[in-house]
Amino acid sequence: MGYPLFPDKHRLAPLLHAEDMIEFRRKHGGLGELAAPRSAVLCLYKGAMHRFAWKYPSRRVRGFLGDVYLWKRAQGRVAVLGNFGIGAPAITSLADELLAWGVKRLVILSLAGGLQPDLAPGSVVIADRALRDEGTSYHYLPAARDVSASPALASSLGTALDVRGIASTTGAVWSTDAPYRETQEEAQLYQGEGVKAVDMESAGLFAAAQVRGAQAASVFVIGDSLAGSRWSAPPDMRLLHRRLKSLLGALMETLRALD
Repeated sequence: MGYPLFPDKHRLAPLLHAEDMIEFRRKHGGLGELAAPRSAVLCLYKGAMHRFAWKYPSRRVRGFLGDVYLWKRAQGRVAVLGNFGIGAPAITSLADELLAWGVKRLVILSLAGGLQPDLAPGSVVIADRALRDEGTSYHYLPAARDVSASPALASSLGTALDVRGIASTTGAVWSTDAPYRETQEEAQLYQGEGVKAVDMESAGLFAAAQVRGAQAASVFVIGDSLAGSRWSAPPDMRLLHRRLKSLLGALMETLRALD
């Protein structure tokens, strides 16, 4: 028997909808009748979430995987999420629930591995497209090589970072489920195509957002590198930590200004 069993699974009706889970959590999970924010930052870097509510006065939201905060300065229109795990299955399930709740924009903030030799550690990449070398996106969309972010949102983020003096480059990322199975052949191929970086989550998030008619994009800080003949570790984690913390604040302010 070949794989996949249902190549058109994205066309089949699911047994459980994210809306069902939101309704369940409203009744039993502490969510109650709390209104959804317009935008959310999905922060995959734990260091940026340390003492988040102390730095950014927020309301803690119950009922979701991980930590969910509604930023008070944005009157609850911007949420920041952390400590929910890694990988496309984790972030896409969470995104599906957030979109069912009523969120309209989702932005990943994370570290990523660089694929281009000119992207030094600390460089900022905005993903406008993701190569689908994972499995989650195929449950949402027909098979294809890549999936796009929201062009309008990616452009807005790039402009906002530029205004704040944060240089960035925009391009494609390679989303994979298996970071310890990345090969030199793959890295060289994608490098030759101009792909900027490698991550695990963007393809799944972009697919779920497309299906639900929402906006999604990803912002990465380059940490390690696959641009050479061998993997290269980041030389200074303190630099990356500072960059990610500044980006988190910039993204929150940007999303607040969009509403």
